[in-house]
Amino acid sequence: MRSFHAAACHSHSGVPAQRGSTFRSAVSRGSAAIAGHMTAVLRLVRQWRQRARDRTALARLDSRMLRDIGLTPGDVMREINRPFWRE
Repeated sequence: MRSFHAAACHSHSGVPAQRGSTFRSAVSRGSAAIAGHMTAVLRLVRQWRQRARDRTALARLDSRMLRDIGLTPGDVMREINRPFWRE
């Protein structure tokens, strides 16, 4: 058992390997990747919530306000009936 442990702690060049450094690097890269994915997911959810709020606000505008911004009731109906995940 002792000879196996000694062999496992040396690199192919005969120089002692730094124990766990490769693993720590892999974990660090994995953590960074997960953090990046979580940031992207949170950004997407914020965007979806903003679209839902914007469409709710648009639905509350009266015909005079719609004319002021150059929209027809048909434009508004198309926009507010879109799912929140669609632009």
